[in-house]
Amino acid sequence: MKRFNKGYIYSGLLTDLLKILPIILLFLVRFFLLEGEKTADASIAVILFFAITFVVYFSCCIAYRIMYYKTAGYELTETEIKCNRGVFFRKRSVLDYKKVHAIDKRQNIFHRIFGIAILMVDSGSANTPHQAEITIIENSKIVDALINEINALKESGIRTAKDSKEEVLLSDKDSLYHFTSKKKMLYTLSQVVATVLVLTLFGVIAIIVVSVCCTLMFQLDALDAVGWEQSFQTTILISVPAILFFSSASFVIFMIHTFVRYHNFIITKKGNEIQISFGFFERYTNTFSYDRIKAVRISQGLIQRMLGFATINLEVIGYTNNAGENRNLNGGVLVPFCKYNEIGEILGKVLPDYIPDKKQMKAVSYFPFISWFSLIFGIITVAVLLQTIATIMIFNVSASVITTVALAIVGTAIIVLVVNVLSSVLSYKTNGITINNGKITAYYGGFIKNITVFMSKHLIAAENITTPLRQKAGITSLVMHIKTNVISNKIMVHIQNEELSKEIEELLVL
Repeated sequence: MKRFNKGYIYSGLLTDLLKILPIILLFLVRFFLLEGEKTADASIAVILFFAITFVVYFSCCIAYRIMYYKTAGYELTETEIKCNRGVFFRKRSVLDYKKVHAIDKRQNIFHRIFGIAILMVDSGSANTPHQAEITIIENSKIVDALINEINALKESGIRTAKDSKEEVLLSDKDSLYHFTSKKKMLYTLSQVVATVLVLTLFGVIAIIVVSVCCTLMFQLDALDAVGWEQSFQTTILISVPAILFFSSASFVIFMIHTFVRYHNFIITKKGNEIQISFGFFERYTNTFSYDRIKAVRISQGLIQRMLGFATINLEVIGYTNNAGENRNLNGGVLVPFCKYNEIGEILGKVLPDYIPDKKQMKAVSYFPFISWFSLIFGIITVAVLLQTIATIMIFNVSASVITTVALAIVGTAIIVLVVNVLSSVLSYKTNGITINNGKITAYYGGFIKNITVFMSKHLIAAENITTPLRQKAGITSLVMHIKTNVISNKIMVHIQNEELSKEIEELLVL
């Protein structure tokens, strides 16, 4: 069995060093600068303590890395991949070539320094959804050759000496999609605008709350007119700069994150294999077969929807945005940002079977989208209003105070209802479904519009959710389950004709 590349030890030690240094520096700065003057003996004692702690910690790291290196290894046999790893708890994994779902290559900046990469081979098993079965740490060029070889072995299932080990060289010219700097800036701006809208909403609510509190204190003679005016002005002076500051900070953070994370974004397709590569400090290369795809999900946030842009994600068992992260959290990125009218062209190059069909069956009624929320929220609002007024009246306060508080509660309720009405309108316009030649295209969502395209052969369960009144009207909400990274991923399309459920059930029988 071949051992991992020695570069693992050195890159791992650099990572360990990077983790401990900020803690040491932070404590030393606090000790010498914030705690006043220290005697020479005290300073020497602190430095000695940290020196000993550092030596002990780093010695443990060195010992662990060396033991991991000596106990870890991998082997490609005629029919399967074998991998050993672990120090205190040894783990031996065996994976048949034909059961490989996805192949992920990860390479951070320390790995690049020592010319190594991490190869993660996943079977998509529900027993290990949070990690890949096989982990190999090797020279970057060897990893590229292993990716090619394993991809070939997925089809044949038997390894021979003639298996190809040519290195895959990726470049922008090879990519089927170009994530240009202009698109990255637009992607950043769309995220910032969404953040600003949320901050502004909270700012308005904060101003309303402060105004009501100041008015209440003024009526109770706890605050004079000058104090009320000053408090209101202070709230405005704090809220507006805070929104501007966080908006500017969000723009810088999002921009850096976008340009670093999606640096040199490349999509290539070779036969039945698709490879997606991206990242600056940490480079991810995800490889999977076309037939391993369970669904394609197109998402549009409110701002993206207004501007005509979208994000395309994949549901592939064993492939996520970040190789090695918990695979129950999210799907894998296919296209981070593109024009909505470009989706058909992009999918036509990469995944022609998953081009979304136009909506055929739409939501049949608007009222159910808002009825239950309005009823429940209305009852809660009335209960809170009556309880608050009754509590205030116990203290014999003036009618103007009661009116102010009541108006504040009603005003807040109106804001919430307006937001819900907007979400309901968007949901009503979005929800729908199309079934065409074994392909299902589901439209759903409110402020965030989603379009999920999947084959009926990947449908594993279906449910109807209705009420007696909706059942009389012949309408229902349909829940479809497909097997993905979360084992049973739910796709919910609301307020459809009840006859649609029978058509979905027939697909399950087939």
